[in-house]
Amino acid sequence: MKYIFGPVPSRRLGYSLGVDVLPSQKTCNMNCIYCELGRGHKTFSRPSYCPPAEDIIFEVENYCVKNRDFDCVTVTASGEPTLHEDLPTILSNIKKLTSKPLVVLTNSSTLSKNSIRKALEQVDLVLPSLDAATVKGFRSINRPHPDLDIERIIEGLSNLRKTMRGQMWLEILLVSGMNDTTKELYALKDALSRIAPHKIQLNTVARPPAESWARPVPSSRLKEICKFFGKSAEIVIDFHTQMQRANKIILESEIMDTLKRRPLSLEDLRVLFGMYDGTETVLRRLLNNGIVQERHVKGRTFFVAINEHV
Repeated sequence: MKYIFGPVPSRRLGYSLGVDVLPSQKTCNMNCIYCELGRGHKTFSRPSYCPPAEDIIFEVENYCVKNRDFDCVTVTASGEPTLHEDLPTILSNIKKLTSKPLVVLTNSSTLSKNSIRKALEQVDLVLPSLDAATVKGFRSINRPHPDLDIERIIEGLSNLRKTMRGQMWLEILLVSGMNDTTKELYALKDALSRIAPHKIQLNTVARPPAESWARPVPSSRLKEICKFFGKSAEIVIDFHTQMQRANKIILESEIMDTLKRRPLSLEDLRVLFGMYDGTETVLRRLLNNGIVQERHVKGRTFFVAINEHV
């Protein structure tokens, strides 16, 4: 499968069938310091190499006809999915193919565009992010394309929330010493009052980040910030809540296909592929062959596909 992957365990969604609409390389208009995909070329316009919408739709249809072992369909990308030129077509067709909830992840950067908001109005759940509400914080943490404006992003989120049919769960990823300061938090709280998301989901650095100096916020501080944002806020750092085990045979190619998209721990892989005895053997072989490497974050070990093999 070239465009779909999983189903994979998700911190927030249960068992999610992923649809990667920009799988060839990282394609984004930001270079967030915490990004698990590492650094990449920033683009403001939609890339010319977007995979054909009909090919993506065909893969989703082929899978949904044969399988029901997933909780939702999540449209994502190796970067920002709303940069795909035919995203509205992809979303509308997926809605026709399955009754499972349709989810879209976005960094919120394109929500100032009416066409993008119209497309997202029809999905069941939008998971946008907003890590800062000041110009300084935005540029320090998200390192956006120069043409992106934080005020327009906040306005786009607010406008989408007013017209969408589904839910908006807005994620804030907190980085120690960056957006957990009093000034940044009050600016975010003001922006959140304008947006009024259904949920505010707090996260912090838990996977190998693009910049090694991007540090997680301690759990005690996360709890304080959660209380500060009010009753609609929650902490979603626990990756394994409500995870289901898959009953798949572990294949090296499947593990590699997953690790190309996101770093995973051994426990993550066991949840994803089931308690098959060969998990550690496969990982050891990949490590010995130099195809995968270990990274250590906050006392946990993650496995990452090395770029030159991706």
